[in-house]
Amino acid sequence: MLLAGKVAVIFGGSGAIGCAVAQVMAREGAHVFLGARSQQNLDQAASRIRASGGSADTFIIDVLDEQSTAEQVMHLVQNTGGIDVVVNATGFMHDQGKQIDALSLAEFMRGIIPFLTAQFTISKAVSPHMGGERAGTIITVVAPAASMAIQGHLGHIVGCAGIEAFIKALASELGPQNIRVLGVRSHAIVDAVQAGSYTGEIFAAKAQSMGLTVEQWLGGAAQSTMLKRLPTLAQIAEVTTFLASNHASAMTATVINVTGGATVS
Repeated sequence: MLLAGKVAVIFGGSGAIGCAVAQVMAREGAHVFLGARSQQNLDQAASRIRASGGSADTFIIDVLDEQSTAEQVMHLVQNTGGIDVVVNATGFMHDQGKQIDALSLAEFMRGIIPFLTAQFTISKAVSPHMGGERAGTIITVVAPAASMAIQGHLGHIVGCAGIEAFIKALASELGPQNIRVLGVRSHAIVDAVQAGSYTGEIFAAKAQSMGLTVEQWLGGAAQSTMLKRLPTLAQIAEVTTFLASNHASAMTATVINVTGGATVS
């Protein structure tokens, strides 16, 4: 098993991506802790993991609250003795589609502030409880916009670029503590909407503006990639789990491209 005996904390653990990652990490032997804002959704995610023979616990958290996040992580560590793997799979509603003449400052910042706030609060809360002889890995799942030039995506593009820059900067700080910091850059995930992802609302608005269904819009996005297909939740989860394992122990300060060739940097 890739993560036998590891403690893996998944922020956004009840969402489509977080739940998929948690299921694979649990399959690979990790004891997963799922954090999110809704206990009902967390219970459903944890139940699926336990039904498959995995080990899962849950905790309520608001990653936009620095003090609360630190307190919740401290409470978790008191029960686990430390953390081996952290996955940031959080997501926040933001604008995709408005160009600058129709975009307000508040709408622009919605693509930036919550995403970078989550990066900071999670990293600050978990890093004191990782590393040393107990090597640690922090992984963030990020959209591909930082490497794209797309009209009507100003806040989203800047936010994604900020996340990728944060990953590299934090890796430099935490490397001496034996903590690796990585990103998984994913294109639109073909089965995420069916799994209940909040991106369904974003994709629906984009598709409607083009006179398409969400399925048709996803099909068009797939055709824009080199492989002519979009990643799946399972593929993102498997890549993330591999990155958290000892097989990837020489990797840090990088963002792994899982976009099907939609981006090349």
